[in-house]
Amino acid sequence: MPIYEFHCDQCGTDFEELYRSSSERRKPVCPSCGKSNVHKKFSTFAAGGSSGGKGGGGGGCGSCTSSSCAGCH
Repeated sequence: MPIYEFHCDQCGTDFEELYRSSSERRKPVCPSCGKSNVHKKFSTFAAGGSSGGKGGGGGGCGSCTSSSCAGCH
């Protein structure tokens, strides 16, 4: 079950919503103010897995500071 992060444009609250599937199409409502003027945030967890190599951050592959893996592989 996917969890999506939202931001309320009305009161500024950030919150999460659990959906039964990625195809579920219900409109989230802010738990603080009850308004539906919200937008989906870009998840940093989902964005962090695209390094393409070993390790988890930093330079090209996370194991060095080079901007290209050609410098260390």
